[in-house]
Amino acid sequence: MRGRLRTLLALFPMPHLLILSALVIVSGQAYGAEPVSNTVTIYDVKVVESRPYDRDIFTQGFVIESKKLWVSSGLYGQSFIERRDWPSGENRARLELPDKVFAEGLAMHKNDLFLLTWKSQTMFVIDPRRLEIKDSHSLPGEGWGLTSNGESLWLSDGTSRLREWRNGTFRKTLLVTLRDKPIPRLNELEWINGEIWANVWLTDQIVTIEPTSGRVTRIIDLTNLLPRSLRARDTDVLNGIAQDPETGGIWVTGKRWPSMYRIELVKRHSDKH
Repeated sequence: MRGRLRTLLALFPMPHLLILSALVIVSGQAYGAEPVSNTVTIYDVKVVESRPYDRDIFTQGFVIESKKLWVSSGLYGQSFIERRDWPSGENRARLELPDKVFAEGLAMHKNDLFLLTWKSQTMFVIDPRRLEIKDSHSLPGEGWGLTSNGESLWLSDGTSRLREWRNGTFRKTLLVTLRDKPIPRLNELEWINGEIWANVWLTDQIVTIEPTSGRVTRIIDLTNLLPRSLRARDTDVLNGIAQDPETGGIWVTGKRWPSMYRIELVKRHSDKH
C-alpha cells in the first residue's frame, strides 16, 4: 500500500509540506510562525552532474563507500541489495531478499552493511564482499532510513523521531523539530559533515538535523529536480542521499528514477522567528 501511495503522489504532486509562506505544515495542520529563536535556512539546488540510474530500483538505501555504490530496493517479493563499482557503475552484484522482506534503509557501519526492514522488526547484517546475510538484530518497530557516523547507527521509523543504535543497544531517541514543531515522515538518512540529512516522505525536500538537539537547521528544496519529461507512470518520490567520501560530492535520486544527480546548495533565504 505504501509503495502504491508513493507512486500516486509522484504522479499527482502535493503542495509543499514544509515551505509555505510563513507557515509550517506538519501532519496536515498549519502552524503559524511562533516567536522562537530558531533560524531555518532554505536552499535550492544546482545540478552539477548526472549519471544514469535504473528505473527498476525502488530506492530505499543509497550509499557510496569503499569505491562502491550500494543500493537497497523495496517492495514485497521484489526487494534486493545491489553493489556496483563507483563511479564506473560496472561489476554489478545483487542479493535477492526473501519475499516476506520489504527492504528499507541501508548503511555501511564498521565494515558491514546494515539493512532495515519495514515491518519485520529486523535489521540484517550483511557481508559486503560476499553479499550474504550473516546476522540480524531486533527492532522495536518499523524501519525506514539508516545512516552511520562511524560510531553509531541512526534509524528513522517514519515518525518525527530518530533512534541511535550502538553495539547492539538503542541508546538515545531524538525528537526532530522545525521551529519547535515535530517533523514526521523522516525517511532515508545520510550523515554529512556532522549533521543528519533526511528525506521527508511525501515532499520534494530534505532537512538537515543537528544530532544533539534534533533541531532542523536547513530545508533543501528539490522541487522539479527530475524533469517531467523523464517521469514514467511508475516514477515515485524523491528518496536517496549519498555523500562520496572521496570527493565530498552529494548525490540524490528517487524511487524508479532514471538518473542520479550530484547537487550543490544555493541559498535562498533564512527565516527567523
